[in-house]
Amino acid sequence: MSRQVGVHGEGRKRGLGAGVRRVGRALNALPNRDMMGLGRRLFADVRRIPGVNGVAVTFDDGPGEGLDAFLTTLDRAGVRATFFVVGEQVRAAPGRLTEIVAAGHEVGLHCDRHLHQLSLTPWAVLEDLRRAQATIEDTTGKPVRLYRPPYGCYSLASWFEAGRRGWTRVRWSRDPQDWAADATPDGIVAAVGRPEPGDIILLHDSDRYSVPGAWRRTLAALPRILDAIAAAGLTACPVGALLDQAGIGRGPWSARVGFTPERLYRLG
Repeated sequence: MSRQVGVHGEGRKRGLGAGVRRVGRALNALPNRDMMGLGRRLFADVRRIPGVNGVAVTFDDGPGEGLDAFLTTLDRAGVRATFFVVGEQVRAAPGRLTEIVAAGHEVGLHCDRHLHQLSLTPWAVLEDLRRAQATIEDTTGKPVRLYRPPYGCYSLASWFEAGRRGWTRVRWSRDPQDWAADATPDGIVAAVGRPEPGDIILLHDSDRYSVPGAWRRTLAALPRILDAIAAAGLTACPVGALLDQAGIGRGPWSARVGFTPERLYRLG
């Protein structure tokens, strides 16, 4: 009888443990869930910037091997962009990040190893962010201001750590999925469409975390995307320039508690 009770007791413990893990996973993913609009209010990040006359052009996953070609294309168009860089990519070729800064572009933090944050423990997420920040700031000599998580997916740890460190959390309003295996330059341009004021366009300047050669299709599409922005009567510029234009700032207390002014705006 006691053996049977013990077996049932162990079963209840395993069931309770599985339930706790499920709840933990659900809580960890809260920053990415809408929950009838509540999630967008509690965990609002910057996806579109109101009250501006520009469009932010952003690049993730680099700096990659095609960086020089992207910088040349942007320079010819007189455009400055935001590059959300990966720590391990910077350490592999620190000169590339130096080139980005020297060309007048803005740098944001993407991650250190491009791992999905919901697959990591909170401590692993914090270490990833810490190492990426140190790499970027040691290379550029400038503090990190902007943050975009891999795959556009936050964990609770990354969400609150970004707030604690005073980073503005940024996603996007237009994603042409230029990383996909079936992406083409024409398809990328069509997916971006006619940009609107305050849009944030997501592109990729590296194929390290996608299909080989993906960045070449993005590069081929880039001049037409910049032309579309100009044709709409808008200015292509970095995220930070639009945030400054919109007057979206950050006070010292907000960084401490994780509350950011983005939550006061309807962004996206």
